Amino acid sequence: MDRNKYTKFTDAEIGTVLSRPVLISAVNESIAKNGKTFVKIFMKDGFSEQSATMFDTSASVLEQKGIDKDTIADVKLQVTEYQGAKNFLVNDISVTQDYSLSIDDFIKVPPVDTEKMYSEITEIIRNSANDYSGRYTPLASLALKILDENKAAYISSSAAVSMHHNLKGGLIYHSYRMVKAAEALCTVYTSLDKELMVCGAALHDIGKIWEYKTDSTGNAEFTSSGVLFGHLYMGASLIKKQTEGQNYKSEKVKMLTHMILSHHGLQEYGAVTAPAVAEAFALYCIDNLDAKMYVFEDQREMIEPGHLSEKKPFGMDNRIYIPNL
Repeated sequence: MDRNKYTKFTDAEIGTVLSRPVLISAVNESIAKNGKTFVKIFMKDGFSEQSATMFDTSASVLEQKGIDKDTIADVKLQVTEYQGAKNFLVNDISVTQDYSLSIDDFIKVPPVDTEKMYSEITEIIRNSANDYSGRYTPLASLALKILDENKAAYISSSAAVSMHHNLKGGLIYHSYRMVKAAEALCTVYTSLDKELMVCGAALHDIGKIWEYKTDSTGNAEFTSSGVLFGHLYMGASLIKKQTEGQNYKSEKVKMLTHMILSHHGLQEYGAVTAPAVAEAFALYCIDNLDAKMYVFEDQREMIEPGHLSEKKPFGMDNRIYIPNL
Protein backbone atom coordinates (compact mmCIF):
# COMPACT_ATOMS: atom_id res chain seq x y z
CA MET A 1 0.00 0.00 0.00
CA ASP A 2 1.14 3.51 -0.76
CA ARG A 3 1.03 4.99 2.74
CA ASN A 4 0.63 8.49 1.34
CA LYS A 5 -2.50 7.53 -0.60
CA TYR A 6 -4.72 8.26 2.41
CA THR A 7 -4.92 11.16 4.84
CA LYS A 8 -2.95 10.47 8.02
CA PHE A 9 -4.57 10.73 11.44
CA THR A 10 -2.27 13.63 12.24
CA ASP A 11 -3.31 15.51 9.08
CA ALA A 12 -7.07 15.01 9.44
CA GLU A 13 -8.87 18.33 9.93
CA ILE A 14 -11.56 18.99 12.50
CA GLY A 15 -15.01 19.02 10.91
CA THR A 16 -14.19 16.47 8.19
CA VAL A 17 -14.87 12.77 7.72
CA LEU A 18 -11.82 10.57 7.28
CA SER A 19 -12.36 7.37 5.26
CA ARG A 20 -9.47 4.93 5.01
CA PRO A 21 -8.22 1.43 5.84
CA VAL A 22 -6.58 0.95 9.25
CA LEU A 23 -5.10 -1.79 11.39
CA ILE A 24 -7.00 -2.45 14.62
CA SER A 25 -4.55 -2.75 17.53
CA ALA A 26 -7.07 -3.01 20.39
CA VAL A 27 -10.78 -2.79 21.21
CA ASN A 28 -11.61 -1.67 24.76
CA GLU A 29 -15.18 -1.72 26.06
CA SER A 30 -16.55 0.76 28.65
CA ILE A 31 -19.83 1.88 30.21
CA ALA A 32 -20.96 5.48 29.76
CA LYS A 33 -22.63 7.54 32.51
CA ASN A 34 -26.02 6.81 30.92
CA GLY A 35 -25.37 3.09 31.36
CA LYS A 36 -24.85 2.38 27.67
CA THR A 37 -21.89 0.44 26.34
CA PHE A 38 -19.32 2.03 24.06
CA VAL A 39 -15.89 1.03 22.77
CA LYS A 40 -12.55 2.70 22.27
CA ILE A 41 -10.95 1.35 19.11
CA PHE A 42 -7.20 1.80 18.77
CA MET A 43 -6.01 1.87 15.18
CA LYS A 44 -2.81 2.40 13.20
CA ASP A 45 -2.37 4.15 9.85
CA GLY A 46 1.30 3.32 9.25
CA PHE A 47 2.53 6.53 10.87
CA SER A 48 0.88 6.69 14.28
CA GLU A 49 -1.73 5.09 16.51
CA GLN A 50 -5.05 6.79 17.24
CA SER A 51 -8.02 5.93 19.44
CA ALA A 52 -11.58 6.50 18.22
CA THR A 53 -14.87 6.14 20.08
CA MET A 54 -17.81 4.14 18.82
CA PHE A 55 -21.03 4.55 20.80
CA ASP A 56 -23.94 2.16 21.31
CA THR A 57 -21.97 -0.99 20.57
CA SER A 58 -19.83 -3.55 22.37
CA ALA A 59 -16.64 -5.48 21.82
CA SER A 60 -18.63 -8.69 21.30
CA VAL A 61 -20.80 -7.09 18.61
CA LEU A 62 -17.71 -5.88 16.76
CA GLU A 63 -16.09 -9.28 17.16
CA GLN A 64 -19.09 -10.88 15.48
CA LYS A 65 -18.46 -8.52 12.55
CA GLY A 66 -14.83 -9.68 12.45
CA ILE A 67 -13.44 -6.53 14.09
CA ASP A 68 -10.77 -7.44 16.63
CA LYS A 69 -7.06 -6.99 17.32
CA ASP A 70 -4.91 -7.30 14.15
CA THR A 71 -7.93 -6.86 11.85
CA ILE A 72 -7.51 -4.63 8.81
CA ALA A 73 -10.69 -2.58 8.59
CA ASP A 74 -12.21 0.19 6.51
CA VAL A 75 -13.41 3.04 8.74
CA LYS A 76 -15.26 6.31 8.47
CA LEU A 77 -14.16 8.67 11.22
CA GLN A 78 -15.84 11.91 12.18
CA VAL A 79 -13.08 14.32 13.18
CA THR A 80 -14.32 16.52 16.02
CA GLU A 81 -12.94 18.70 18.79
CA TYR A 82 -13.26 17.73 22.44
CA GLN A 83 -11.80 19.75 25.32
CA GLY A 84 -9.57 21.64 22.91
CA ALA A 85 -8.08 18.55 21.26
CA LYS A 86 -8.75 16.60 18.07
CA ASN A 87 -11.18 13.75 18.67
CA PHE A 88 -12.27 10.83 16.47
CA LEU A 89 -15.70 9.17 16.38
CA VAL A 90 -16.38 5.99 14.43
CA ASN A 91 -19.30 6.45 12.01
CA ASP A 92 -18.82 3.08 10.31
CA ILE A 93 -16.39 0.16 10.39
CA SER A 94 -16.12 -3.12 8.49
CA VAL A 95 -13.50 -5.71 7.61
CA THR A 96 -11.69 -4.56 4.49
CA GLN A 97 -12.27 -6.34 1.21
CA ASP A 98 -8.90 -5.24 -0.13
CA TYR A 99 -6.97 -8.49 0.24
CA SER A 100 -3.76 -6.91 -1.03
CA LEU A 101 -3.32 -5.14 2.32
CA SER A 102 -1.16 -6.64 5.09
CA ILE A 103 -0.30 -5.78 8.69
CA ASP A 104 3.07 -4.38 7.59
CA ASP A 105 1.25 -1.70 5.57
CA PHE A 106 0.00 -0.12 8.79
CA ILE A 107 2.76 -0.45 11.33
CA LYS A 108 5.68 1.85 11.81
CA VAL A 109 8.94 0.23 10.71
CA PRO A 110 12.53 1.48 10.43
CA PRO A 111 13.42 3.38 7.27
CA VAL A 112 16.21 0.86 6.58
CA ASP A 113 15.57 -2.82 5.78
CA THR A 114 16.32 -5.04 8.79
CA GLU A 115 18.41 -7.54 6.79
CA LYS A 116 20.51 -4.70 5.39
CA MET A 117 21.07 -3.33 8.89
CA TYR A 118 22.01 -6.75 10.23
CA SER A 119 24.47 -7.29 7.38
CA GLU A 120 26.12 -3.90 7.96
CA ILE A 121 26.33 -4.41 11.73
CA THR A 122 28.00 -7.81 11.39
CA GLU A 123 30.40 -6.52 8.73
CA ILE A 124 31.51 -3.60 10.92
CA ILE A 125 31.99 -5.97 13.87
CA ARG A 126 33.95 -8.43 11.72
CA ASN A 127 36.25 -5.66 10.52
CA SER A 128 36.96 -4.59 14.12
CA ALA A 129 38.25 -8.01 15.22
CA ASN A 130 41.48 -8.02 17.24
CA ASP A 131 43.01 -11.40 18.15
CA TYR A 132 46.17 -9.90 19.68
CA SER A 133 48.47 -11.67 17.22
CA GLY A 134 46.63 -14.96 17.59
CA ARG A 135 46.74 -15.12 21.40
CA TYR A 136 43.02 -14.61 22.00
CA THR A 137 39.67 -15.23 20.35
CA PRO A 138 38.50 -11.80 19.16
CA LEU A 139 35.71 -10.12 21.10
CA ALA A 140 34.11 -9.60 17.69
CA SER A 141 33.66 -13.38 17.41
CA LEU A 142 31.67 -13.33 20.65
CA ALA A 143 29.42 -10.53 19.37
CA LEU A 144 28.83 -12.29 16.05
CA LYS A 145 28.01 -15.56 17.81
CA ILE A 146 25.47 -13.88 20.10
CA LEU A 147 23.82 -12.02 17.22
CA ASP A 148 23.67 -15.14 15.05
CA GLU A 149 22.04 -17.20 17.83
CA ASN A 150 19.44 -14.50 18.49
CA LYS A 151 18.99 -13.00 15.02
CA ALA A 152 15.21 -13.50 14.68
CA ALA A 153 14.45 -11.64 17.91
CA TYR A 154 17.22 -9.06 17.37
CA ILE A 155 15.82 -7.89 14.03
CA SER A 156 12.12 -7.91 15.01
CA SER A 157 12.00 -6.72 18.63
CA SER A 158 10.94 -3.28 19.74
CA ALA A 159 13.48 -1.31 21.76
CA ALA A 160 10.90 -0.01 24.22
CA VAL A 161 7.30 -0.17 25.41
CA SER A 162 7.09 3.59 24.80
CA MET A 163 9.64 6.42 24.46
CA HIS A 164 12.18 5.82 21.67
CA HIS A 165 12.43 3.13 18.97
CA ASN A 166 9.17 1.55 20.14
CA LEU A 167 8.39 -0.14 16.83
CA LYS A 168 8.87 -3.48 15.12
CA GLY A 169 12.58 -3.67 14.36
CA GLY A 170 13.28 -0.82 16.76
CA LEU A 171 16.02 -2.72 18.59
CA ILE A 172 18.13 -3.35 15.50
CA TYR A 173 17.47 0.17 14.16
CA HIS A 174 18.71 1.72 17.43
CA SER A 175 21.70 -0.66 17.54
CA TYR A 176 22.50 -0.10 13.86
CA ARG A 177 22.75 3.67 14.21
CA MET A 178 24.82 3.29 17.35
CA VAL A 179 27.23 0.86 15.70
CA LYS A 180 27.73 3.26 12.80
CA ALA A 181 28.13 6.17 15.23
CA ALA A 182 30.63 4.16 17.31
CA GLU A 183 32.67 3.34 14.21
CA ALA A 184 32.71 7.00 13.15
CA LEU A 185 33.56 8.21 16.66
CA CYS A 186 36.69 6.06 16.67
CA THR A 187 38.05 8.02 13.70
CA VAL A 188 37.89 11.21 15.79
CA TYR A 189 38.81 9.88 19.25
CA THR A 190 41.52 7.49 18.14
CA SER A 191 42.36 6.30 21.66
CA LEU A 192 39.03 4.46 21.83
CA ASP A 193 39.16 0.69 21.35
CA LYS A 194 37.19 0.17 18.14
CA GLU A 195 36.38 -3.49 18.82
CA LEU A 196 34.97 -2.62 22.24
CA MET A 197 33.00 0.30 20.86
CA VAL A 198 31.25 -1.50 17.99
CA CYS A 199 30.65 -4.69 19.98
CA GLY A 200 29.33 -2.65 22.90
CA ALA A 201 27.02 -0.69 20.59
CA ALA A 202 25.69 -3.87 18.97
CA LEU A 203 25.12 -5.70 22.27
CA HIS A 204 24.29 -2.94 24.77
CA ASP A 205 20.53 -3.64 24.56
CA ILE A 206 20.66 -7.36 23.73
CA GLY A 207 18.84 -8.10 26.99
CA LYS A 208 15.74 -6.39 25.59
CA ILE A 209 14.89 -9.47 23.54
CA TRP A 210 14.06 -11.11 26.89
CA GLU A 211 12.92 -7.95 28.69
CA TYR A 212 10.05 -7.39 26.24
CA LYS A 213 7.56 -9.48 24.35
CA THR A 214 6.99 -7.81 20.98
CA ASP A 215 3.89 -8.68 18.95
CA SER A 216 3.52 -8.73 15.17
CA THR A 217 2.64 -5.02 15.05
CA GLY A 218 5.62 -3.89 17.12
CA ASN A 219 3.76 -3.33 20.39
CA ALA A 220 5.88 -4.44 23.33
CA GLU A 221 5.08 -5.37 26.89
CA PHE A 222 7.32 -6.36 29.79
CA THR A 223 7.99 -10.02 30.44
CA SER A 224 8.33 -11.38 33.97
CA SER A 225 12.11 -11.57 33.41
CA GLY A 226 12.08 -7.96 32.28
CA VAL A 227 10.34 -6.89 35.47
CA LEU A 228 12.49 -9.04 37.75
CA PHE A 229 15.91 -8.44 36.20
CA GLY A 230 15.96 -5.77 33.47
CA HIS A 231 17.94 -5.78 30.23
CA LEU A 232 21.23 -4.53 31.67
CA TYR A 233 21.53 -7.48 34.05
CA MET A 234 20.38 -9.99 31.42
CA GLY A 235 22.81 -8.61 28.85
CA ALA A 236 25.74 -8.76 31.27
CA SER A 237 24.73 -12.28 32.36
CA LEU A 238 24.73 -13.40 28.72
CA ILE A 239 28.30 -12.15 28.27
CA LYS A 240 29.40 -14.05 31.38
CA LYS A 241 27.72 -17.25 30.24
CA GLN A 242 29.14 -17.07 26.70
CA THR A 243 32.73 -16.33 27.75
CA GLU A 244 33.25 -18.76 30.65
CA GLY A 245 36.05 -21.22 29.84
CA GLN A 246 36.75 -19.53 26.48
CA ASN A 247 39.92 -17.87 25.20
CA TYR A 248 38.71 -14.28 25.18
CA LYS A 249 40.96 -11.58 26.62
CA SER A 250 39.59 -11.23 30.18
CA GLU A 251 40.13 -7.48 30.36
CA LYS A 252 38.12 -7.00 27.16
CA VAL A 253 35.27 -9.12 28.54
CA LYS A 254 35.34 -7.12 31.77
CA MET A 255 35.12 -3.83 29.87
CA LEU A 256 32.27 -5.04 27.62
CA THR A 257 30.33 -6.13 30.69
CA HIS A 258 30.94 -2.75 32.33
CA MET A 259 29.76 -0.96 29.19
CA ILE A 260 26.47 -2.87 29.21
CA LEU A 261 25.92 -2.24 32.92
CA SER A 262 26.73 1.48 32.70
CA HIS A 263 25.25 2.56 29.35
CA HIS A 264 22.35 4.41 31.01
CA GLY A 265 24.94 6.80 32.41
CA LEU A 266 23.64 7.38 35.92
CA GLN A 267 22.12 5.09 38.51
CA GLU A 268 19.05 7.35 38.71
CA TYR A 269 18.48 6.53 35.01
CA GLY A 270 18.75 2.78 35.61
CA ALA A 271 22.50 2.22 35.25
CA VAL A 272 24.04 -0.35 37.59
CA THR A 273 27.08 1.89 37.80
CA ALA A 274 28.34 5.05 36.11
CA PRO A 275 30.81 4.79 33.19
CA ALA A 276 34.35 4.38 34.48
CA VAL A 277 36.25 3.98 31.19
CA ALA A 278 36.30 6.08 28.03
CA GLU A 279 34.51 3.46 25.91
CA ALA A 280 31.67 3.17 28.44
CA PHE A 281 31.24 6.94 28.56
CA ALA A 282 31.27 7.19 24.75
CA LEU A 283 28.67 4.40 24.53
CA TYR A 284 26.43 6.19 27.02
CA CYS A 285 26.73 9.42 24.97
CA ILE A 286 25.78 7.85 21.63
CA ASP A 287 22.96 5.87 23.28
CA ASN A 288 21.49 9.07 24.67
CA LEU A 289 22.11 10.90 21.37
CA ASP A 290 20.31 8.28 19.28
CA ALA A 291 17.37 8.13 21.69
CA LYS A 292 16.93 11.91 21.57
CA MET A 293 17.41 12.11 17.80
CA TYR A 294 14.65 9.53 17.38
CA VAL A 295 12.30 11.75 19.38
CA PHE A 296 13.12 14.75 17.16
CA GLU A 297 12.58 12.66 14.02
CA ASP A 298 9.32 11.25 15.36
CA GLN A 299 8.02 14.73 16.19
CA ARG A 300 8.99 15.98 12.73
CA GLU A 301 6.39 13.62 11.25
CA MET A 302 3.65 15.14 13.42
CA ILE A 303 4.49 18.86 13.56
CA GLU A 304 4.17 21.31 10.71
CA PRO A 305 7.34 23.31 9.93
CA GLY A 306 7.41 26.53 11.92
CA HIS A 307 5.39 25.06 14.79
CA LEU A 308 6.01 23.71 18.31
CA SER A 309 4.98 20.43 19.86
CA GLU A 310 1.99 20.80 22.20
CA LYS A 311 4.04 19.63 25.18
CA LYS A 312 7.49 18.38 26.10
CA PRO A 313 7.94 14.82 24.81
CA PHE A 314 8.80 12.32 27.53
CA GLY A 315 12.51 12.43 28.36
CA MET A 316 13.06 15.83 26.72
CA ASP A 317 13.80 19.08 28.54
CA ASN A 318 11.78 21.35 26.26
CA ARG A 319 9.01 21.41 23.71
CA ILE A 320 10.22 20.70 20.19
CA TYR A 321 10.24 23.23 17.37
CA ILE A 322 10.43 22.18 13.72
CA PRO A 323 12.25 24.90 11.72
CA ASN A 324 10.57 26.17 8.59
CA LEU A 325 13.59 25.96 6.29
